Amino acid sequence: MTRSSASIRIPAWVRKLDAIPTQAAQDALGEARKFLQAEMKKNLTKGGPSGLRVRSGRLIRSVRTYLKKTPTGGDLSLGMAFYGWVHDRGAVIEAKTPMGLRFRTARGWVRVMRVVLPERRFARDALDATRKVFPQYLAQALKAAK
Repeated sequence: MTRSSASIRIPAWVRKLDAIPTQAAQDALGEARKFLQAEMKKNLTKGGPSGLRVRSGRLIRSVRTYLKKTPTGGDLSLGMAFYGWVHDRGAVIEAKTPMGLRFRTARGWVRVMRVVLPERRFARDALDATRKVFPQYLAQALKAAK
């Protein structure tokens, strides 16, 4: 399991206010965490160019969200099995030997020198969507704190 470098932090404009209760910021991050988990599950199962059509549950079960509490509120990050990030960012797998890469397909055994996995932004899309709705969760937490 690896962690992504992508995370959601309290925006700089919020930290400058110095009047936001830490508990309200942490509550907003908690709600954002639930949204991120739901968005990841939706993106993993939808298929299409920006999602994966996961047939087994291993990748879905490997998705984890980490909420680290800090003095300014917290830090929300996303982790999953390493091959999830490979699918999210795309990759090129090249053979190390002249024998190439060999694997079985529906048409039989195939030998190639490289395989290109296209970029499918399912995790980064979920993080971006969470960043967009975070101010709403923060506003709700601030209203509840008053």
